[in-house]
This record gives sequence, structure tokens and C-alpha cells, in this order.
Amino acid sequence: MTTLEPLLGACVVYPPLLGRDVDVLLAWGRKRGTGRALRWPWAPALPTMYAEDGFVRSFGLGDRDPPLSIVLDTVGIYYDATAPSGFEALMTAGRGDAERARARRLAERWRAAGVSKYNHAPDVPPSLCEPYVLVVDQTRGDASIRCGLADEHSFARMLEAALDENPATAVLLKVHPDVVAGRKRGHFDSLGAAAARVTVVAHDVHPPALLESSVVVYTVSSQMGFEALLWNKPVRTFGMPFYAGWGLTDDDLAAPARRTAAGTVTLDDLVHAALLQYPRYLDPETGQRCEAERLIDWMAGQRHARLP
Repeated sequence: MTTLEPLLGACVVYPPLLGRDVDVLLAWGRKRGTGRALRWPWAPALPTMYAEDGFVRSFGLGDRDPPLSIVLDTVGIYYDATAPSGFEALMTAGRGDAERARARRLAERWRAAGVSKYNHAPDVPPSLCEPYVLVVDQTRGDASIRCGLADEHSFARMLEAALDENPATAVLLKVHPDVVAGRKRGHFDSLGAAAARVTVVAHDVHPPALLESSVVVYTVSSQMGFEALLWNKPVRTFGMPFYAGWGLTDDDLAAPARRTAAGTVTLDDLVHAALLQYPRYLDPETGQRCEAERLIDWMAGQRHARLP
């Protein structure tokens, strides 16, 4: 991961070894190995920092391109609704008019640039000529599902709700890009009777091409729910992702009691916390840290240059 050290501004030892001069234990999210690392005999003596890919990660998928942004959290990690995180603290922090205005400009920039977490897929509009509901699948075993208070049954409940709540509207089911690439499995191997009403997007397509024309977005804990909010779309959640429980989404689950600011935070607060305060960004041309605006502009330029 060649971009990690400049993003951190520190030297990384893989793995930290007893006797080495180590200042911080870096744990990658809530991966299975994280718990084992935190139980190493010397681990309690070190401060722990949790890391994950940022919300604008790279041009290509994770097996092709290193991350150009990461999030760092000294409390927990943003997608784990079972415990506090630094992200939750950012959501309830007060903001001035200038910060809210920058967040609004950034959301506009995001839409104009047409970016997403990954940015390699073409802008293929859906074949439907009518309004549609967008249902978002995820990969099996994704940590954001179990940490988002959901499980595999949440996906069946989500699709059933999308069909029941929108009886006169077409339903589009978006397959995860790692499933399209054959790297992982999704949750909808068979649709059963629902197949008659559901159009499956099983090819790789850039999320903004689907979000822009949707009337409502259904998700368990996918980042696409956050991106849908950036596109000013109504969002129904069936887990408890980082953007849910604040009064910005229609949630199937009750929010953790910690999210006491629900109903008072705004989309500007979410954008400022998630895209401006929480992550770190790397300029791929200079190799130096940069602001969110710079990486979004670069990503838009790459899409224009590389895609037909």
C-alpha cells in the first residue's frame, strides 16, 4: 500500500514487532485480524488508531489501485454502530456559516464531477425509461453489515419493502462492483417471485449514473446511501450506517442512543464531517496531502481522460 505512509505522515512497520520503536498501533477497521492484534501482549501499552479507506478512495478497485484517501479514528470506526467513534463526535460538533457553505459547495462539486468511492466504471444510464427505485446490494461478509446492526436477512427485508412501498414504480437492483468482478458474492443469488418486477444491474456502472435518475434509494449500509444524500435523494436504510440515525434518512432500525443530535444535524453537517474533517487525502500527482476539492477535481479529470 504505497500511499499509506504519505497519508499518515509516518513510517509503517508490517507487522509491529516487539522491540521496534512503535508509537501507535494502526488497526484496519473491524477486520477479523484486528481483534487478534489488539490482544498482543504489548498492544495495551500503545495508543490505537483505526483506519479505513476514505469515501473517495481511488480510480480503480482496491485490488488495482492504492487508496488516495483514508479515515483515521482514535475512538472506533465510522461504520461500527455498536460502539462510539470519532466520526459521531464530529457529527455533533458545532459549525459556523463558512464551514456549512464549504460543505454545500463540496456537495455541488461532487455532483458536478460525478465521482464516487471508485471511479473506473462507465456512465451507463439504466435501460428503464420510467422513474425507478434503486436497491443497493453489498458483498457478503462486509464488516459494515454486521457492525451496522444488520445481517443477510436485512437484504431480503429491504427488497421486500422496496417492492411493497412502491407498487407502481420500477425497481432497479444494483450489484456491487466486486461481485461483478467475480471477487465476492452478493445477497441476491435468486430473486424468486420478485424477479418479475426487478431489473438487475449486473454490469459495472458508475453509481452517479443510477443515483441521478432514481426517486428513492434503499440500502442496508452501503456508502451509496451516503452518496444518494449528496444527490439530494430520499434514502431508506435497513442497517445503521454512519449517515443513518441523524434524521436525514428513513430508517428501519432505531438509532443508537448516542446519536442524540438526530433531527438537529443537517446534510451540511454530514458532508463537512464525512468529507472535510474525517478523511485525509493524497494528491496523486505530487504525492503530498491535499484537500478534498483537489482530489475530486483530479478524479473527474481522470474519468474524462480515461473513459470513452
